[in-house]
Amino acid sequence: MIVNGSLLLLVRSFSAAMLMLAGTKYLVMYMVGDMALYLVLKVARGDFHYWIPIDGMLGVLVSLISRVIAKTIVDFTGIVHFRHPYELGGLFWTANVVLALLASFASVWLYFENDGEAITERAAWTLVGYMSGAWIITFGLFLLLMKEGYRRTFFSTMSGKNNSMNYFLMGADDEAKSAVLDCNKHHYRQIRGEVKAWVREGWWRWEADRPGWFTESWIAKVPPDMVPSEAKQAAKDMRASARRKSSFFLVAKEPLAKEDPRRVLSYS
Repeated sequence: MIVNGSLLLLVRSFSAAMLMLAGTKYLVMYMVGDMALYLVLKVARGDFHYWIPIDGMLGVLVSLISRVIAKTIVDFTGIVHFRHPYELGGLFWTANVVLALLASFASVWLYFENDGEAITERAAWTLVGYMSGAWIITFGLFLLLMKEGYRRTFFSTMSGKNNSMNYFLMGADDEAKSAVLDCNKHHYRQIRGEVKAWVREGWWRWEADRPGWFTESWIAKVPPDMVPSEAKQAAKDMRASARRKSSFFLVAKEPLAKEDPRRVLSYS
């Protein structure tokens, strides 16, 4: 994985240098266009919002920053963990890296079309060819040596919102289902009615049994209209208490308090 990532970084850096030497405008056009395409696809699939449960304009800003950072990291390092549905997604991750390699050949062609003289044409084609070929070989070995079940994750079309909804729809028990409310509300909008009915049906049972996942911080994430009317004041107090704490601290802490489905999916 280290060798594979290093090779991609080398070929992408060489490609960026070729575009910069051909003309700064080419590098800017490529980087902006490539990122814009990615964001448009995320929006078109209804998958722009990041999983972190932050609402409003702040949520949009966090989602935008998260998307741009993840895409940039994958562009230059190909870190395989970012094929998770919450990030680029399996199939897009694979297509993105393949397109990045093809773009490196296009950048060399464009450089010499603009009369580049910093390197000989033969040397440039040899470098980009060897680096790309070495990446393909190491990635092929990586796929060959991994467990068979993991290979499918590189071609998965599952979106982040579907991944979140699956916590509820495919959850074996209440604890597994509860993870859906740890996610951004845009992720479970399609099944919000089902989630609401489940919360209302189980609330008083959870109040009596106090399962480990039924914590103050989890209760604070439950939308007010999902809470039974008799329990709304208590939930409101917990929500106010949670707001006094750092929202980012809650996001980081809560998943570690239990076996978080996000960390046990076959994408690690």
